[in-house]
Amino acid sequence: MSLHRRLSAAALVVLAAALLSSGISPGVARATAPAPRVSVISDSILTAVLWSDGPAQGLLKDGLDMQIDAGVCRRLNGESCEFNGSHVPTTLNVINSWSSQLGSIVVIVDGYNDLPANFAGDVELTLNTLRDHGVKHVLWVGLHDIRPEFAAKNAVLAAAARRHQELRVLDWNKFSSAHPDWYQTDSIHLMPAGGVGIATFIRQGIADTLSPPPPPPPPPAPLAVPAHQTMHGRVGVPFDQKLHAGPGTAPLHWQATNVSLRRARLHLSAGGELTGTPSHAGTFALPFVVSDAHGATAHVTVSLTVRPTAAHAKRR
Repeated sequence: MSLHRRLSAAALVVLAAALLSSGISPGVARATAPAPRVSVISDSILTAVLWSDGPAQGLLKDGLDMQIDAGVCRRLNGESCEFNGSHVPTTLNVINSWSSQLGSIVVIVDGYNDLPANFAGDVELTLNTLRDHGVKHVLWVGLHDIRPEFAAKNAVLAAAARRHQELRVLDWNKFSSAHPDWYQTDSIHLMPAGGVGIATFIRQGIADTLSPPPPPPPPPAPLAVPAHQTMHGRVGVPFDQKLHAGPGTAPLHWQATNVSLRRARLHLSAGGELTGTPSHAGTFALPFVVSDAHGATAHVTVSLTVRPTAAHAKRR
């Protein structure tokens, strides 16, 4: 499986720099601790990394203790397809031969050569075998889905990821979609530029696994408002009080739900401030609704008692 053309080493370095500057960066700082062990098992896709004299292999291995095996015509299980009169070990053969050396992260680049009828079962067997060998994280590079068979295999991998929390499927199809020039004429195997692309892509997936993003912030506190509130005022005396609301995501928005507020000669601001000058005594039931920034709502009824002043009482 020869590569039909090669870019110069200088051109590959420029491409790698462009990829890194776009945010696809290995991003693992050097440290005195031993480099993390990562095991990579691939079919012929990663020959564009291992057989290249460009920067791809250095990008993939940067800061890692990596063992890597790429075999032409490799399958997951059973017998690999024939190439040049021989059959390379299957992915499961390699896993079992490395059983005492496997890293906590294993990268699988395999699936193009597998028989469709066997693929789902062999994916499950591969994941169960890795789990039995103590592997904590499996990164499986998805297929370039140029054929319905490959799209169906990507769906198998997505379904497996829902069952296996240790599995993360790396969406190579999406990542490479803007770079048809990365591919050889079969749209599967890679040119040297594609080798740099997939090496950088996998390395970022490893970096994300070694340094996962911080957990999401806790959910906002639920809106909690006393359902019944009591206020007091005096006829002819300016009234200015704030409605009470508990936790919730600011800003809070208040509104009246009927005309009782007008009868009490008061005004409600959106921020929950009641203002005005009551013109007559009495007890008013004032219903309100409050909502927070996340759309949570609560209903509040304020019992407002307005007492007469001495001057108002004499006029009566």
